[in-house]
Amino acid sequence: MYVLIIGGGKVGFNLACALAQDQEEVTVIERDRAALEKFKELPQVKAVQGDGTDPRLLEHLGITRARVVAAVTGSDVDNLTAALLAKRQFGVPRVVARVNNLKNEWLFTRARGVDFAANGARIIAQVMQEELSLGELVTLLKLEGGEISLVEEEVASASRAVGKRLAELNLPGEIVLAAILREGKIVIPRGETRLAAGDKVLALAYSEHARVLEKILA
Repeated sequence: MYVLIIGGGKVGFNLACALAQDQEEVTVIERDRAALEKFKELPQVKAVQGDGTDPRLLEHLGITRARVVAAVTGSDVDNLTAALLAKRQFGVPRVVARVNNLKNEWLFTRARGVDFAANGARIIAQVMQEELSLGELVTLLKLEGGEISLVEEEVASASRAVGKRLAELNLPGEIVLAAILREGKIVIPRGETRLAAGDKVLALAYSEHARVLEKILA
């Protein structure tokens, strides 16, 4: 699967690391040459200096075969521009954009080419699982320092959690449920919420506790 990341700062680097570990084909575009130095640690990732809003460069780097484009620069203008190009001009199936200033969040819509928008507090792309085979339990993005991850786990039909209230699962305090994706809709998790087979549970968890959620929902 080919993923094009626009922005090689901290978010872009962490995203590239996570995807490279799962052997996805990744290209990163970053304006700042100095910021590209750290990508020497990731020889499997192609890092290119350039403007991620330049359609000629995007085409040269094969955006037409990308399944996912993640615009994660520190500029909302650049992220919106890149998203619009990716979706409207090149027809990329899934476009994820980072929102830096929450006052601009209303601009990040499907009409402007953004399939999913996220800021640092809510993390970047809960949708990678849909387009990338990263395993049953997916560490979608490593957060500050890599200690906490946003993870997604699907409730198996044979899981003992099916039909149970969340309060009955006795999840450790190190796991915080963020949302439940059910038949295309988002369900806010509460103690009385009952899980159904096929639910996708999004949670914040310390890395060492991520597997606990997998075992409970499998």
